[in-house]
Amino acid sequence: MPVASASPDTLRELYERACRWRGKLDLFVDDSERISGANAWRLSLSIAAALAQHGVTAGERVAFLCKPSARHALVWFATPLAGGVSCSMHIRETPERLAETLAWLEARILVYDADLAGLASHVLARASGAGHRAKGISLGAAEGDGTGWDDLLKAPAASPRSGSTNADSLAAIILSSGSTGRPKGVMHTHRTLIENAKAGQALYGTITTRDATLVMMQPSFAAWVNVVVPYVAGCGKVVFGQAFTPTGFLGCLERERITMAPAVPTMWRMMFAEDLSRFDLSSVRNVSISGEPPSRSDLERIYAKVSRGISSFYSSSEAGTAGAILATEVDTLGVGRNTPGKPETTGRPVVGADVRIIHPDGDFNDELPQGEIGEILVSGPSLSVGYWRDEALTRERFRDGWWRSGDMGYIDADGDLYVLGRTDNVINSGGMKVHGEEVERVLLRHPAVVQAAVVGMADERWGQRSEEHTSELQSRFGISYAVFCL
Repeated sequence: MPVASASPDTLRELYERACRWRGKLDLFVDDSERISGANAWRLSLSIAAALAQHGVTAGERVAFLCKPSARHALVWFATPLAGGVSCSMHIRETPERLAETLAWLEARILVYDADLAGLASHVLARASGAGHRAKGISLGAAEGDGTGWDDLLKAPAASPRSGSTNADSLAAIILSSGSTGRPKGVMHTHRTLIENAKAGQALYGTITTRDATLVMMQPSFAAWVNVVVPYVAGCGKVVFGQAFTPTGFLGCLERERITMAPAVPTMWRMMFAEDLSRFDLSSVRNVSISGEPPSRSDLERIYAKVSRGISSFYSSSEAGTAGAILATEVDTLGVGRNTPGKPETTGRPVVGADVRIIHPDGDFNDELPQGEIGEILVSGPSLSVGYWRDEALTRERFRDGWWRSGDMGYIDADGDLYVLGRTDNVINSGGMKVHGEEVERVLLRHPAVVQAAVVGMADERWGQRSEEHTSELQSRFGISYAVFCL
């Protein structure tokens, strides 16, 4: 195995170094396979050579239609070894939308799971009918005269194309939510992903060969990149699970001796319905929470029953981990302090990151005074370089190293950030503006409420109201909402 340069500038160098130090220890694990660091490098070199034989050159996009697995991770990291750009698509999208996305990415290769072969076939056929031809590669057995997993491994391992990429070459495209149309393609270079890897040490605690994480999020989500890349860089073990169940997650924490458990609060609430005493969770030293704000009761139960280390942070596809805002158990629960803590805070920027609050209808420099609610702007070294094939949106959302998040929030007198909700998720009742997320947090304080969702209802008199009323909501906000609780 060749020795990487003194400081990794590309994913190739980062990945090679991680595989070398991981050595005979498991690097990628799933329900059916365990791949050591040394084998991961060897297999990825063969896969990269096979991708090159299929026409992957510098900057060529390789699309994935896969669930989390060791094989997917091998090909995802092999793609930049061949000079390509990894892009995982949403497996729950319709064949029509997936075909459109494949053509929009101009991807000539579609890598898919064996059990998604039917969906992949429909996508490739629809894309071809619309004038875009792409080749399918199965992570299982080959179909007909197609290419399968064994074919990828037959290619002779070759040295990576070190001259075809540099730190500023495109390495990955992360697809944002496509609920209102075609998803945005968030572009990351080798440089931004290297910074992402470094900052993971701040978010998840020090990552070493003694550490392991459990990844059950789909590869199409930014959370996959934001966990897997830092853990690979830190030479830790990455365990993949394809379908979340409370007992399955808890059992894997015990079996694989997971040290960092990433899960959204909704998942933890489901797990707390189980008897946690049945599982040995003593290996867990950090619980990572992102995607939605936890309640005080969520944090208190995690601290008491699972882990004394809790990282609650605010990040995104665009910001990455080096643009994250972090709150630990010290900030949220006041651990080690003579204060009650701030369970609703998102904390403060990690090293190298910055945040500012501006008027939501203003410019990048229309900064608001401390305590006033406005749009959150984020800066950091892992910030995306823009949106795929959308220069107008890139100019609108990115400027001078800052990104307009579209999230609303404020910074309190102590310098802690509070995230209130989206600029486009505001309930307007009689002229009063309230974020649905604020109301959800109030509901979740009640011990009888496990889950809560709040949406505005159209009303001729108030603009938006609901058919339900609660005294606490009315006394605090003076308006009504559609409230759904479990």
